[in-house]
Amino acid sequence: MADCDWIILCDYAFPAQHGKLCLIGIFDTLFAKQVPVTHPRSAIGFSIIGEPGEHVASKLEIISPTGEVLSKAEMAFDLPDQGSAFIHIDVYGLTLKDFGRHALQMDLGDGHPKSAWFTLRKIEG
Repeated sequence: MADCDWIILCDYAFPAQHGKLCLIGIFDTLFAKQVPVTHPRSAIGFSIIGEPGEHVASKLEIISPTGEVLSKAEMAFDLPDQGSAFIHIDVYGLTLKDFGRHALQMDLGDGHPKSAWFTLRKIEG
């Protein structure tokens, strides 16, 4: 069964030559004076590993500190001949309603979602 090897939040992600994924501006903390705040643009890059030709059905969620699902993307694809793939999703206009630790959660249906985290911190003054 396929597995999510890693998830990274960044400013920009795009495919490069020979199946590489370019990630620019990796971050795990955002700052705001107040909430709600809308983050204009970011990208989520991730790696899926499994068997060559394996069909993968996935669900990616961005989850607030209160457990609310702020955004969700579902996708299905077949892994290429090498049995792994680098994928990215652009995120536009994500509204964050709470300060604190947010989750990026990739679920491939095996009951063990892979998570990465980012924190929205309050700027004082």
